[in-house]
Amino acid sequence: MIHMRSVYALAPALLVAIVGCGGETPQPTTAAAPPPIAAQAAAPPAPTPSESDVVSAGTTPLDEDDESTADLKEYHRYHHHGGFAMFIAMSLDSLSVDPDQSAEIVKIQADMRAKMEPARDAEKKLLTVLADGIASGKIDIGKVQSATKKVSEAAAGVHDAVTDSLNHLHAVLTPPQRAALVDKVEAHFAVWTQATSEDESAERDAHGGHLGALAKDLELSPVQVEKIRATFKASTATAPVHFDRIQSEEHLRAFGEAFASDNFDAKMLSTGGAANAQLATWGAARTVRFYEAVNPSLTLDQRAKLASSLRRHANYKSTETGT
Repeated sequence: MIHMRSVYALAPALLVAIVGCGGETPQPTTAAAPPPIAAQAAAPPAPTPSESDVVSAGTTPLDEDDESTADLKEYHRYHHHGGFAMFIAMSLDSLSVDPDQSAEIVKIQADMRAKMEPARDAEKKLLTVLADGIASGKIDIGKVQSATKKVSEAAAGVHDAVTDSLNHLHAVLTPPQRAALVDKVEAHFAVWTQATSEDESAERDAHGGHLGALAKDLELSPVQVEKIRATFKASTATAPVHFDRIQSEEHLRAFGEAFASDNFDAKMLSTGGAANAQLATWGAARTVRFYEAVNPSLTLDQRAKLASSLRRHANYKSTETGT
């Protein structure tokens, strides 16, 4: 298993990357994160980061009780379209760079977002189909399956689409910055795996579980919660495909080792397309199964509120320094 860095030190910085998502995520109040790259571009000149400038994330295991990861989990429950490329683009917003680098990184981010747009559109369609089904009380299985397939197909092409951007990024960053970026990508993956876990047991309700968060948002009754839990567990047990974490960890390891080297070429990273597709496909399928389990137990008012929330996630807006 790949060694995952602690999210404790990285989570406040990673949150910078999602504050532009349609107003869904409040900006954290911690002062630990560096300013977004566009703001850094206007700042006074700073020395190029060295090894001493890159603070270690530590080795403490991820704690689901860590409140600083709550907003990240909320984001990662719904957005999987770019796979690991999305994690890289998000991580750039909290990476400490000098003003000369900032202008180039803004261009790289913009290019990566543009190349991931077809996958984001596919994800938007899926979330909209789910929102419509929740609002009406009946999810259209055929439309959901078609939309999920399109998410998977679009995600599979993301790596090839962004290889030039990744090569440009490698050339712009210093070795310590490359290592810091890999740490941030690992942290995003750690939060994503927690947010999209198959486990929705009662023990997780107060510790970062999706069902626990939904119960609070919709004021679900204990009876509703237990019915949803049982339905989701049964659905997960019979699911034809489960998330292969080893495959993702192997890709992440390969990316980290290659990106740290002086001769990085994203086009030689053969695991990218499959890893992005697997991550996006699992995230989309898990989201569908979860809401198929939720829908029958909701009241009319709860369905309306949840449908509105899903539409906000579907229609989040990218900003210059957001994802």
